[in-house]
Amino acid sequence: MVEPGRSMVAPCGVTLYRVVTVKRGIRTHVAVDGGMGDNLEVSLYGQAFEPSVIGRLGDHVTCDIVGRHCESGDTLARDAHVVDPHVGDLLVVPVTGAYCYTMSNNYNAALRPPVVLVREGRATLAVRRETMDDLLRREMLVPDER
Repeated sequence: MVEPGRSMVAPCGVTLYRVVTVKRGIRTHVAVDGGMGDNLEVSLYGQAFEPSVIGRLGDHVTCDIVGRHCESGDTLARDAHVVDPHVGDLLVVPVTGAYCYTMSNNYNAALRPPVVLVREGRATLAVRRETMDDLLRREMLVPDER
């Protein structure tokens, strides 16, 4: 049996996140500017990902990569072994081409990120970043019935 989404498409996609918070303690938690709104695979069925910090070498730490949604299930990677992350770093999560985009959602009114295609060093916008106007477009105003 073949699953084209996973076997052929997944390796072709990566997801980029920006590190927004690093909390160091008994466990190190690294929060990024995305999460279960753009990658439900970890929360829904425990898909494992191996993130990396981009553009910096150094000592590695073991940490949990968590999303911005403040939910116990909003985890992108547990016990990830990455270069010691700092606020502002870019973090890449490879092999997200299969289902992350199709399962993306507006959880907690989060806006969906853009999709960029890259070939031979050239980037092309395939799906633009969602705006607040896009999110609110379907909302209906309730008339004031005082």
